[in-house]
Amino acid sequence: MSNDNLSTAAQAFIEQHGALSAPDGAPWLIDLRDKGLSAFSDQGLPTQKLEDWKYTSLQPLDQIGFTVCNGKSSLTQDDLPRLTSAETEAHHLVFHNGHYCADLSNIGDLPTGVRVINLADNLTELEPHVAKVGSYENTPVLALNTAYIEDGYAVLIDGVELTVPIEILYISEADDGPAAYHPRNIIVTANNSRVTILERHIGIGDGICLANHAVEVSVASGSRVKHFRSFEESAGSFNLSAVKAEVGRDAAYESFVMSLGGKLGRSEIDVALNEPGAETKLNGVYLADHDQHVDHTTNITHNAPHTTSQETYKGALDGKSRAVFQGAILVAEGADKADGRMSNKTLLLSDDTEIDSKPQLEIYADDVKCAHGSTAGELDEEALFYMRSRGLPENQARALLVVGFLSEVVEDFDDSDLADLFKEKITRWLKPPGKTEN
Repeated sequence: MSNDNLSTAAQAFIEQHGALSAPDGAPWLIDLRDKGLSAFSDQGLPTQKLEDWKYTSLQPLDQIGFTVCNGKSSLTQDDLPRLTSAETEAHHLVFHNGHYCADLSNIGDLPTGVRVINLADNLTELEPHVAKVGSYENTPVLALNTAYIEDGYAVLIDGVELTVPIEILYISEADDGPAAYHPRNIIVTANNSRVTILERHIGIGDGICLANHAVEVSVASGSRVKHFRSFEESAGSFNLSAVKAEVGRDAAYESFVMSLGGKLGRSEIDVALNEPGAETKLNGVYLADHDQHVDHTTNITHNAPHTTSQETYKGALDGKSRAVFQGAILVAEGADKADGRMSNKTLLLSDDTEIDSKPQLEIYADDVKCAHGSTAGELDEEALFYMRSRGLPENQARALLVVGFLSEVVEDFDDSDLADLFKEKITRWLKPPGKTEN
């Protein structure tokens, strides 16, 4: 489409961003990109005038001249042990600046009925699954992702219970100036399938990256998807992600998100429970320090009777950091017997931190069970005094209390190896290398 149709703000951002070359043999992707660009041109980057973006500003992105990442990678197999969870048995896919690295990946043997592939090399096969879940028309960041779709992962599973997790490693690195990438990821299950996916987003080096991810999840009848993600971007980088999930009859989508690094991160999750027996569990942990900003925005829609949702987010803030939690549960007309519960709790470890928490319920059905709650406060001074009176240094006592507070969320899923992995990350955040105790 012509840039003449772009709004002024969108025009400037697209000019900074650069352009993508047309993919060979995929006219459908060219058309989809144009539609995404058109939707983005109508909206531009979201501003704080929008209710969903009231507490998070993307204005810093306007001041950075991002370019689209190329597919070159200097990483080798020797770099992977320090980046992957190598001790966890898994099928591994590696992406560098949004581009699939076949030489660094190890998908291994998969049973019949399971496909784990990347988008760019499988455009024909994946056409029926791209941009089919959720809409980008009223979601500016997702529209931008659609305009710049180039690569990403796809997990297609039919009638298989996969006992070994699939690990996706996204590595951000911008040595030649600020760079941006926009992966589109696909998860499709059918016929009572089971799969666990671990996404890790890691920034290396001191460069500035914009990682704008989108994940489309379709969980068909009787299937179950466990989707774990950790965001550990470099200090000056931005990570925006949008998950759109649809859940069918007696199926389940379970999400766990851990936010640790980056200058600004926003995770959006939108789940539609479309048939009786559908359920979702959304859990998250956020840790922020210095001037970091982290935003978790979720929307759960109960579209059918006898559907269930449970959501628990906990965080700890230090320095001058700021967090946002926006959680909405909507029970549509006719979704009787729906059960939706939501909780957000935050520890404020410094007087200069801030949490903006906005849980919401919207109910149009009868005979439902719904509840939400939000609290924020400091560490328990009596517990801290008790631990120090037993000889523990203050830093160690504070760390133990924070770990105890957050571990409840981590231990809520029944995979002990992944639980231990995430608890280790919490401990490392609390005791960075070189930090001394009082």
